[in-house]
Amino acid sequence: MKPIPVFLTLAFLTQILLATPLQAGAQPARSGTLFLDRNGNGVRDRGERALKGISVSDGDTVVLTDRKGRYTLPTTAHGSVFPILPSGYEFPGGGIHNARFRYYPDSTADGNADFGLVRRKQPDRFSIAAVGDVQFGDTTEAGYAARTVFSELAEHRDMAFSLFLGDLVNDDCTLFPLFGELAGKLPMPSWTLSGNHDRDMDSVRTVIRYNTFFGADTYAFDYGPVHFVVFNNVFTDGRRSYIGKLTEKQLRFLRNDLARVPREKLVVIAQHIPMAATQNKDAVLALLDGRRCLMLSGHTHSVFRKRLADNAQELVAGAVCGLLWTGEQDLDLVPRSLQPCGTPRNYFRIDFDKAEYAFRFKGIGLDETYQADVWIADGNPQDREIEELASLPAGSVVVNLFAGGPETQVRMRIDDGEWQTLEHTAMAAPTVLRSKLRNRQGYLQSKYARRSPHRNAPSPHIWTGQLPEGTAPGPHRMYLEARDTTADGAVRLTDVRVILAP
Repeated sequence: MKPIPVFLTLAFLTQILLATPLQAGAQPARSGTLFLDRNGNGVRDRGERALKGISVSDGDTVVLTDRKGRYTLPTTAHGSVFPILPSGYEFPGGGIHNARFRYYPDSTADGNADFGLVRRKQPDRFSIAAVGDVQFGDTTEAGYAARTVFSELAEHRDMAFSLFLGDLVNDDCTLFPLFGELAGKLPMPSWTLSGNHDRDMDSVRTVIRYNTFFGADTYAFDYGPVHFVVFNNVFTDGRRSYIGKLTEKQLRFLRNDLARVPREKLVVIAQHIPMAATQNKDAVLALLDGRRCLMLSGHTHSVFRKRLADNAQELVAGAVCGLLWTGEQDLDLVPRSLQPCGTPRNYFRIDFDKAEYAFRFKGIGLDETYQADVWIADGNPQDREIEELASLPAGSVVVNLFAGGPETQVRMRIDDGEWQTLEHTAMAAPTVLRSKLRNRQGYLQSKYARRSPHRNAPSPHIWTGQLPEGTAPGPHRMYLEARDTTADGAVRLTDVRVILAP
């Protein structure tokens, strides 16, 4: 047999190599370019320079763009690619910013994604709206949201952005475009995250439709001196149930992301299910490693705060829809929808000043000074039908401080008298007890209204006291002061109102 020429052998081996599938280590990559979009048209035009040294991620790996603004990430079965916007950079225009991210439903999807950014001055002091559970399930409820929270936010040109904390809709993903259009009418950009009612309503409860419309359910960005991280922490457990947790991939992303964030920066982590109820919250706290952190959550349709570590506290921000758009309707036919903790439908304004923050409850349609309900045992005939209130002695004072937490000190003064420290008390809010009575009596203003399913659940932000002995019957001025007693105290307020002592 004659020997095979060397060049034929090499050609044969080359054909074999070309025909051999790529191994796991040589999978195709997803890539793109980041550039300064001077005219904000989303297209890289002549003269628009590349942006180097900016982080880009797929929700796991974090890479930096090179001197030509290019990045490369490994291909995965499905997932999102997004830039981690550095301070001073934003997407052009308004609307929902995470909708600009690129979602890949499978490994065969086109892997190229370019991102155009604009320079925008971002001050050290700024404010955002933290908005929980809009959760409209049809166009009627979307109208409630449009006439209330979206109309109110449309007046706020002094906020950097709105952060919607999940449950944008109520089990109907076809409403995502409507939500996007409503958010697009706001004067500030918005960011969103996924809630349990934003999942595809099938047997596996995925977030494919959410990611298709909103770009990503896990991502991060900087604004001014603050670093924000957003997680989807809702995962299916069985056919219909769910749990709060983070995956190993999400934890790797947090580790890789924080590796580039200076330790002195304040970190804000947002998720739908409270971190306090997330199974592997300790792993998150370990990765924070003592960094100052504010956590923002929705889900519970009530407001509460919890200290998770010395430098980390959580604010569960309540719900725009209250208790699912139920209860008596106002003159504009919007349900009152009082929340189980006694708070009106709400969102929070959060003010940042470098690494410091403060927050203020904002009842939708209510004056911004309205921070608490005050109930005084005065023999009201309706209250005498409520056992929990009728049993309290005359002159009892119950204060529901909506933004209060376990570390908040509340005190009151009547006229020019002495200050009295109130006691943090576990009891149902008087407004909830009154609503429960009205429901039992069948009192609704409209046949189209739905009853609020209120129970006697204790509110986490009730303080009680007693009018001073000898307080004369008649009008008095009541002063309330509330202060958090911790170094990162976020509540500082003074309230003055007129009361009628029994």
